Amino acid sequence: MSVSQRCCFILAIGLGLLYLALLPFKPYPLGWLLKPLPMLLFAWLVWRAFPGAPGRWLALGYGAAAAGDFFLDFGDRDGLFIQALLAFLVNQIAFAIAFILLGRGRCWSWPRVAPVLIYGLTVGAWLLPAAGTLQVPVAIYLGSLLLMALLATRLEAKPGPLWLGAMLFVVADSLIGVNKFVQPFPHAVLVIVCCYFSGQALIAWGLVRLRAAAATAATSPAPVATAG
Repeated sequence: MSVSQRCCFILAIGLGLLYLALLPFKPYPLGWLLKPLPMLLFAWLVWRAFPGAPGRWLALGYGAAAAGDFFLDFGDRDGLFIQALLAFLVNQIAFAIAFILLGRGRCWSWPRVAPVLIYGLTVGAWLLPAAGTLQVPVAIYLGSLLLMALLATRLEAKPGPLWLGAMLFVVADSLIGVNKFVQPFPHAVLVIVCCYFSGQALIAWGLVRLRAAAATAATSPAPVATAG
């Protein structure tokens, strides 16, 4: 990471940790403003790191995540749930498109795909019958979430922060569904937000690291053949 990228990332992490530390004191004035800020910083970070269409789609994804965070907090996690669901749907679709662009020519790896696929299908079979009138939008959302995570699995040469971040994102959003439709569980908000924020931060870190590796490979001199 460059100095500016590192500062942006550290600031985003600091704001996220501050939000987590203040959770026991909610509601507090302008609390709904704090949670989206790390996502906006991640949006700036990936937009600067990736030129062209991939950077724009990634920035849109993080911007939509910030909107979803706002709707969840401002609506006290239920009042604006549909708006939050739509915002995070845009987040998933934008990430998926960016991952398609970044993953051209890369191979699929079954050991990385299998955990995402098995977990996603299992959670879907559990959640959808309990979703009631929201079954269709929840199914569309879960499908987009699973697609995003599957596309993320082929961006790294081996499992790294990007793969782990996508998995944590899937876990976080599935836990929202479990808590809302199946069975509320203790400390749900803290657990979900920790998984969600960790996932988004790891995705951002993995993307910047991926970009740095590509830049290094592009500037490295090609090996010189020697006559033997």
